[in-house]
Amino acid sequence: MLKSKVILSTLIVLLGASFLMAEPVSTNYTAQPEPVHGMQYLRSQTQFPSYEQHLKNDGVVVLNFHVDVVGNISDIQVAKSGGSQFDAAAISAVQNTDWNPAMQNGTAIPVTFQLPFEFRAR
Repeated sequence: MLKSKVILSTLIVLLGASFLMAEPVSTNYTAQPEPVHGMQYLRSQTQFPSYEQHLKNDGVVVLNFHVDVVGNISDIQVAKSGGSQFDAAAISAVQNTDWNPAMQNGTAIPVTFQLPFEFRAR
């Protein structure tokens, strides 16, 4: 079992699935885990649910997931639900994205990553 977990909070803002920004709230390592092709790629993998967009509904989803030393994702959990369709869109985006692991002093380390998604209808 992992002896210590590093929690990273990152803010992802999706405005109609066209705007994505991430900022670490805290880091206890020299490089945070990140999508292999960057946050733009993660944004492209995040689809605003069409039914929710049609109704002009907004949603906030917070996911927790484990990123191991080679960037594999596991143990995805919904920490805050925005509704089943928003939750599914956020989970799908994380699952369809390859990740680089967190680094500490040049060594890859496993972390638990917390990633909020904010969906806003236009």
